[in-house]
Amino acid sequence: MSDNIIAQLKNIIVEELDVNRKLEEIDEKASLFEEGLGLDSVTIMEFIALIEKCFDFQFSDEELSMEPFKNLQVLADFISTKLGTV
Repeated sequence: MSDNIIAQLKNIIVEELDVNRKLEEIDEKASLFEEGLGLDSVTIMEFIALIEKCFDFQFSDEELSMEPFKNLQVLADFISTKLGTV
């Protein structure tokens, strides 16, 4: 299931965010921040809103730490847990 979630997250990044990346350029184990995809704080907030809309859930304040956003694999596992699909 997380492979499907990773594919959806990659599509959000490529199609919805202004990051100038192609699907094949996105490594699910690369950091979402500086040394990886280079997402800044504004882009991360936009990404969070798109994730909530796409997967139909809300992050709690406690969940909005850096940990779930380490990379796409960690984020996909987190979303799977939230959706109860693990």
